[in-house]
Amino acid sequence: MRAVYASTKQAILSRDFLLAFAGTALVLLLSSFEGFLAAYRLEQLLPYGYHHSLILSALSSEGMALALPILCALPYTAAFLDDVKSGFIKAYLPRTTVAGYITSRALACAASGGLALSLGILAAYGLAALLLLPLEAMRDYLLEPPGYFRQLLETLLMFFASGAFWALVGLTFATLTNSRYMAYASPFVLFYLLVILYERYFDKLYVLYPREWLNPSNKWVFGRIGVAVLLLELSALMALLFAWAAKRRLRQI
Repeated sequence: MRAVYASTKQAILSRDFLLAFAGTALVLLLSSFEGFLAAYRLEQLLPYGYHHSLILSALSSEGMALALPILCALPYTAAFLDDVKSGFIKAYLPRTTVAGYITSRALACAASGGLALSLGILAAYGLAALLLLPLEAMRDYLLEPPGYFRQLLETLLMFFASGAFWALVGLTFATLTNSRYMAYASPFVLFYLLVILYERYFDKLYVLYPREWLNPSNKWVFGRIGVAVLLLELSALMALLFAWAAKRRLRQI
């Protein structure tokens, strides 16, 4: 557990994590820019929940689809390769087990990718609420309790799982190919490969359509929670593939 904590702390306190977090928030705000302009040009009150709808709509924008697989790969996907190529792994392994080391790197990578996305979304959402709530009509909570908070939590969980998966994709392919470039490129390539396969050949297989993971429009068991569960299962499979590749690589050292 100490190794997991140390690796996760290293990943989250890194400059690349801050860049991924800020990049997520910036992409969402830029995708919502026209909505902000329209809100401030409107002379009457906005409907309650406008800020909520604006950010959730931005989550499924083309800009977010382009940026997401790259942003969540920034913080920690090259960590294993860096350890091997710098020689750090030779000094570190005698102090822990191979299984403990691999587990710590996989969990830290998944956590950093997931948190970069979910915290970036939360930051953009908070700023939108701060700027737009004063322009929105008030709501009678006693007559009609809002469901925005629950939907926001479910969305954050879904994007955390998405970020974890794509980060593990980068970690795994970087380890398999021994290429730092693949740490950042492979999530993007796989994202759009799945998009092409769905849109051209397998239009019934929406559960493996990455755009569906941004804004579910088909029937899912438990809705957004169901999407998160699927992504966590895929993350577990990707972590197992990374463990196999890392063990094979460590035998060669």
